[in-house]
Amino acid sequence: MTNPNLRWIPLLAITLIVTALAPTLLWMRESPLLALALFERESYNLEISYQITVLLLVLIVIAIVAVMTGKAGLSYLNLRNRDGRICPEPWIGLKPSASDTWNNVGRNMAIVITSVTAVVIYFQVIRGESIHVDLFPGLALIVVFALMNAFSEEIIFRFSFVAVVHRFGYSPYVGQGLAAATFGIVHYFGTPGGIPGVLMAAYIGWLLAKSMFETKGFFWALTIHFLQDVVIFFALLMK
Repeated sequence: MTNPNLRWIPLLAITLIVTALAPTLLWMRESPLLALALFERESYNLEISYQITVLLLVLIVIAIVAVMTGKAGLSYLNLRNRDGRICPEPWIGLKPSASDTWNNVGRNMAIVITSVTAVVIYFQVIRGESIHVDLFPGLALIVVFALMNAFSEEIIFRFSFVAVVHRFGYSPYVGQGLAAATFGIVHYFGTPGGIPGVLMAAYIGWLLAKSMFETKGFFWALTIHFLQDVVIFFALLMK
């Protein structure tokens, strides 16, 4: 689409797609389209059924973005791009020094965000409950589920906006704002949930979209989200 007067159409389209997918994911978690029975524990079967179904949707989202943006958009799926200059945003706690880049700040943010997530999850999910650690296949499945979930949600709620915003010349703040709003709202019904879940997810949505814009890659978004999900799935599946 070369007409600059029509560049709002792809942005509107991807916003509507993501907005429609958000409640669909909530519905699918309660009523997965697949009914796999691979494990003795039903919670594992429900999760793998959900994750595989969502991955199929993610492939469709990637295909749609590819049609809209071509190679320019798909380049943001690069996992090798880990570094880049950080534009300061003091209001979200990003006040980098002159020597700071995503290489070190991304690592620090991963530690901080994972730690905060662990605290919130303790009070929302674990507090007062007993933990029963299932070494196999439980711990292995937690890693697999966390990776699948992080990848899927980063594609839907981050990559989709970042690629389209970049391709059609919008400010990165548009992509970051849309990523924060959609990811935050859907987490009212997620884990962590409620108002704390909305605020945390909106912050993560903004930050990880920012990481993608500034590194021109997928690494920190996927890594930080994956570490969060390891904590969340451990709490949900081991209690």
